[in-house]
Amino acid sequence: MREAGHTGPIVGLDRSTDMLALARGKCAGIEGVHFLRGDLGRLPFADRSFDAVTIGYGLRYPPDLPAFLNEVLRLLRPNGRFLSLDFGLPASGGYRSIALGYLLAAGAFWGFALHGRPGTYVHIVESLRAYPGQRALVALMNEAGFADTSCEEHLGGIAVLIRGRKP
Repeated sequence: MREAGHTGPIVGLDRSTDMLALARGKCAGIEGVHFLRGDLGRLPFADRSFDAVTIGYGLRYPPDLPAFLNEVLRLLRPNGRFLSLDFGLPASGGYRSIALGYLLAAGAFWGFALHGRPGTYVHIVESLRAYPGQRALVALMNEAGFADTSCEEHLGGIAVLIRGRKP
């Protein structure tokens, strides 16, 4: 965000202490960047705290997706932006099966290569099987009160950039 020109405070939130330690190491020496341990189900911030809320590969995990989207709206200042980059569900059933198979195989390879455990990334495909998909997510955002929602699909819908704005 600093490289994109954001000069205000930046707050990162993760429930994993290991990921927070990695993030702190990567951002060491960058002023105004803070990291907190927390959970998507209980965002510990005051109303209208942020100009932007971003999430990467996380919208498949909130226990109550509509409640999470309402929380994001609560956190945003008027005209604040929400941006999510995540996996998606391709509209074509055949391509969806191929894409999920690829993610399962690639996840097994990288899980074994990086961690010695091929099942390390199985949760990605499991979470996508329970995920309502990007079109349903945009509909939920509209129901929650976001404006200017959009869904930009890449790689046939397996990679998705979703945007919305608080009116």
